[in-house]
Amino acid sequence: MAETLADERLDEVAADIRRLGPSRVLSGCLGATIVALGLGYRMALAWLASFLVAEGLAWLATRDFGKGRPGTRRERAAFVLAAIPVNGSWAALATLLWMHGSDRLKIAAVAIWCGQLVFTQQYRHQPLALLIISALAPVVCLIVFPFFFLAGSDPLTQATRWSLVLLIGVTLNVALRNRAAARRMDELTRGLRDERERALEAARAKSTFIAVTSHELRTPMNGLLGMAHALERSNLDPTQRQQVELMIKSGDSLMQLLNDVLDLSRVEAGKVELVPEAIDPRAIVGDVVDAWRDAAEAKGLSLFARFDIEVPAWVRADPLRIRQVLTNLVSNAVKFTAQGHVRVSVSAEPVGDPRDDEHLIRFMVCDTGPGVPPEAADRVFDSFTQADETISRGYGGAGLGLAISRSLARQLGGDLVLRPGSGGGACFVLSIRAATVQPPVALQPEPEVEDEALDQIHVLMAEDNAINQLVVRTMLEPAGVALTVVENGQEALEAMSRRRYDCVLMDINMPVMDGITALEAIRAGRAGDPALPVIALTASAMAGDRERFLGMGFDDYLGKPVRPADLITAILRAVNPDPPDEGRQAA
Repeated sequence: MAETLADERLDEVAADIRRLGPSRVLSGCLGATIVALGLGYRMALAWLASFLVAEGLAWLATRDFGKGRPGTRRERAAFVLAAIPVNGSWAALATLLWMHGSDRLKIAAVAIWCGQLVFTQQYRHQPLALLIISALAPVVCLIVFPFFFLAGSDPLTQATRWSLVLLIGVTLNVALRNRAAARRMDELTRGLRDERERALEAARAKSTFIAVTSHELRTPMNGLLGMAHALERSNLDPTQRQQVELMIKSGDSLMQLLNDVLDLSRVEAGKVELVPEAIDPRAIVGDVVDAWRDAAEAKGLSLFARFDIEVPAWVRADPLRIRQVLTNLVSNAVKFTAQGHVRVSVSAEPVGDPRDDEHLIRFMVCDTGPGVPPEAADRVFDSFTQADETISRGYGGAGLGLAISRSLARQLGGDLVLRPGSGGGACFVLSIRAATVQPPVALQPEPEVEDEALDQIHVLMAEDNAINQLVVRTMLEPAGVALTVVENGQEALEAMSRRRYDCVLMDINMPVMDGITALEAIRAGRAGDPALPVIALTASAMAGDRERFLGMGFDDYLGKPVRPADLITAILRAVNPDPPDEGRQAA
């Protein structure tokens, strides 16, 4: 009994009993009608009163179940005890019909006892004690009454008695088999729950690992790329300049690989957020082609684009993700093609309801390279996989780009497939669904800020990493910015209380006081002007970090590693807003 009361499955049964109370009362009223027809209204009302008392006790015992908390041992014990009078009342009804009615009412009595046995099947998942309490009364009645309260010893009467015994045996056998099957199902369910918990825990560990890895890699990469950019602006001979440019390209490649891994994790988790807006497909393709034209010409390749006249002038889609996929496809085509050309073709056809003016737009990137073997056509879209092991040695790459591109294409409402090229090369087809829209209203160009304005800017930076301090100092001081560096948020508040600054560069993770706490103090007016522009300069660059920091009250967000041009632009935008809210809107 102690084990039974500790079983949480009782809570589920008790909640069902409470929920199904009205239907059981209706069944009791029908049973009272049967008694009234066979035994008279007085007997029926007496039984109905006893039944309603039993149901009232059951309601009192189950009223606290199903409210989002586990039942106590006392509550479970009350429920088990309350089940006895309910079952006893139905067994008593059948007894009345057997003992005081005609022979034909004995059939009704047997039907009620059999119904009780059928009802006990719902407890096949539950503790054995509850099953015994529900089945004991009808089983005893089906044995006792046919053998001791059924007159006659003729073969017909004997057949009736033993047929009821057979009924009991079959019912109990089915109940035991159902119970065994239910136990196996419970074990499988528990196993699935355990597997699900392990999978969720693994996913959480993976997300934590990726976030920590991203943060820890971006901090030293900020130092490497920052100093490389500083060297690039210094007086170098041609050989040294070429070496520095190689350093920057290698660092950018490493950051691209890191971003690809982060993108893959976001795609797998379904956390890629699309930001649709009015875009010109021709302009996006033109930008991608222009970006890779020099690389193609350096290899002697012809890179060009073609557009069908059916392509809409403006559609609503996510330009960043389309450009990301096209850039990956064009870069692969240029990388793997030794001679010939790379062609980007764009076509469109209407789909869906004509009133929606929706189109299926296809971007085809075809080359005259070696192509993809038919047996590897599907494998190229797998993560960390390339068509041939020799490809990674000959051309490099981690095999993430196509996997990410296909996932992004499907989130854009289309797909990314591989088709054989007409000239023996490869032809990747990106398709997206997009509705045509009106061209956006042209924005007024932002007024240019003269570089001389940098000489008047005083910037405070809160950063605990010495390398990052040196990187930012190397970027800003040659441009004329007066930079003051402190180690943490508390020192930043003290510095702002002593003098006025035009802008604050705030790291997030710092000892003594972190950047978020320092921002809250600034906005509360505890360090001077509460509207002082504060830019988050952090290695936290996971999905949603930018929006999260801007929502906290930062005026802008820069992820490490930061480029000199991006840093100076952000400072100018924060210090010289025009109109005053422009900096925050630009962020």
